[in-house]
Amino acid sequence: MPKVVDHEVRRAELVAATWQVIAAEGIDRATVRRVAEAAGCTTGRVTHYFASKEDMLAAALRAVVRTAAARMTAHLDGPDPREALGQVMHEALPLDDARRTEWLVWLAFWGRAAADARLRREQERHYARWRALLGDMLSRLRPDEPAGTRQAAVDILACGIDGLGLQAVLEPAAFSPRRLERAIDALITAAAT
Repeated sequence: MPKVVDHEVRRAELVAATWQVIAAEGIDRATVRRVAEAAGCTTGRVTHYFASKEDMLAAALRAVVRTAAARMTAHLDGPDPREALGQVMHEALPLDDARRTEWLVWLAFWGRAAADARLRREQERHYARWRALLGDMLSRLRPDEPAGTRQAAVDILACGIDGLGLQAVLEPAAFSPRRLERAIDALITAAAT
């Protein structure tokens, strides 16, 4: 009887190995060979699921986005719009090891996307969805606010999260979870008043 292979599980294992390599060694070291080593498989298995290194990297970026989005969307329907916005922003920051790994992967992609049109398009799609989510949440918080004012508030929140996440990854001792949570409150106050 032939062995039954769950292709989604195998692909997810390879994406996880890609994250591991990127977070520990950098995006340039995330070669098909290195990812195969990290996953404990052959390069043939990796190339079976990904046509190229670029496909593998794009899949890793999409997985980071999906993972973070799943955590965030769990808070969208909270009864208090301000609290829900705070929870979504909380989920976006590197407050534990798993989210720190996501941020390490995300930061590696930022650098790579500057010179890679395909990854830049992936980043642009993610940011469009992220800004739309923040805009929707702000419209719940302040439904009568003009669109231009809301857009400025979205920019404050998105840039604030990016800056805080970057600093927390690079200076984890200085940017404790408590400090990040206080900063989230300050960002929401600045954006929602």
